[in-house]
Amino acid sequence: MGGDENGLRIQVVVVPLPLQGHLNQLLHFSRVIAQRGATVSFVATSAHIHQVRRRVQGWDLHNFDIRFKELPMPHLPAEEIDAQSSLMFPFHLIPLFEAVEYQLGSHVDQILGTICSENNNRVVIVHDSIMGWIQTLAKKHSVPAYIFSCIGAYYRLWMKRVSDQTWGLSPLNISLKRCFPERLLKYAMRQRSLLEPAKGYIINTFSTLESEFVHQGREELIYSGKPVWSVGPLLPQAFFNDERRLQLQADTECVIWLDRQAPASVLYVSFGSISSLSATQIGELADGLERSGQPFLWVLRISDGAHSSTEEQFDSACKFLKQGYEKRLEGRGFIVRNWAPQLDILFHKSTGGFLTHCGWNSTVESISAGVGMLTWPLHSDQFANSALITGELKAGVEVKEWGNAEENETVSAEEVEKAVKRLMRSEEGMQVRKRVQELKGEARKAVGDGGSSCKDMDSLLHHFSQSISY
Repeated sequence: MGGDENGLRIQVVVVPLPLQGHLNQLLHFSRVIAQRGATVSFVATSAHIHQVRRRVQGWDLHNFDIRFKELPMPHLPAEEIDAQSSLMFPFHLIPLFEAVEYQLGSHVDQILGTICSENNNRVVIVHDSIMGWIQTLAKKHSVPAYIFSCIGAYYRLWMKRVSDQTWGLSPLNISLKRCFPERLLKYAMRQRSLLEPAKGYIINTFSTLESEFVHQGREELIYSGKPVWSVGPLLPQAFFNDERRLQLQADTECVIWLDRQAPASVLYVSFGSISSLSATQIGELADGLERSGQPFLWVLRISDGAHSSTEEQFDSACKFLKQGYEKRLEGRGFIVRNWAPQLDILFHKSTGGFLTHCGWNSTVESISAGVGMLTWPLHSDQFANSALITGELKAGVEVKEWGNAEENETVSAEEVEKAVKRLMRSEEGMQVRKRVQELKGEARKAVGDGGSSCKDMDSLLHHFSQSISY
């Protein structure tokens, strides 16, 4: 499947944005196309390659033809993560996006030139949608390039319907200033202006989840009249086959704790890898979880830094808990202080709900695991994803109704308690769990033989072959 019309292997150069959610999706994509016969060169900084390799779940990197091409870490200003801030966007990461383009562009150019010369230009590029500058290098080397979207079609559709000139309220009644700082909006708009030569769009989604919104996106020219392939969910087959425990090198402490809990009883709480809650918000969330009486597994840590993760600093967020909190909830609550194996947690039989920031990775993973969501968006595409989950898919409930504040308002302990009980114990919560189990079945079908995503992946690899110039 990964060869061209002469039976020669296709060389696919994959260039992700150096953030965990983006690195993770594109590494999973690399696994799938390598499994189908392509050779993959995964291009990222050495620090981020180390990070994403360390966090692999459910499959062995050594079993796939994925070659890591390391870039040097760009020079960045000293970063600060303000634990007292109510602004949730990780501002400390914006200089990284800019530095990768301006400081590492020549390094990517050199790697691409070497790969092209070694493979007689039987090369295609797949790059993150917010790295439009890769298209310029692709044109220089006469290599076809494809866009990988790490966000869903629903979000892109709503963003298109907001006037580029008026940047006021989105249809979700949330100001764009709350979702994105102006500096990032300007960066993203410039990157989008460079995407015109792209051959098409690849999305980590599947037909039942978003076919309606992919179709509307095509009609409204969100994808510029180019082909769109829905190839998700990009998860190891072991999870769909309930074989995940066979893939673990060793059981982690949190998974062992889950083994002791009742089926579908635990609320998993995580806000992803790039956001940190304020000290005040941590206190309210902790009180709300305690008052709910629900067993919970909480990943409480600071954001990944621009230089990738700093495991030794993760524990600092726990200092905002009241003295004796963990001791008092011992047995009912478990706090993870660093990175957690999210797939193993979500697919565990004891996990019954997910309090989530609604990042696209977490959204797709939770649906694939059949776990209903309690949505608590913080920034970026997360408010749109929350609307998709709760309004369109009926696969979750909101932790509260969100206003049009430019800063994230604090969610009180009372609101947390009420929302947890609503998801985990109410009739509405039961209907959410029933619906998300249906979506889990559809996700499994999509990636199975003859499924919609399987067919789209076949079509994509065929398009790779046809687009290669000699």
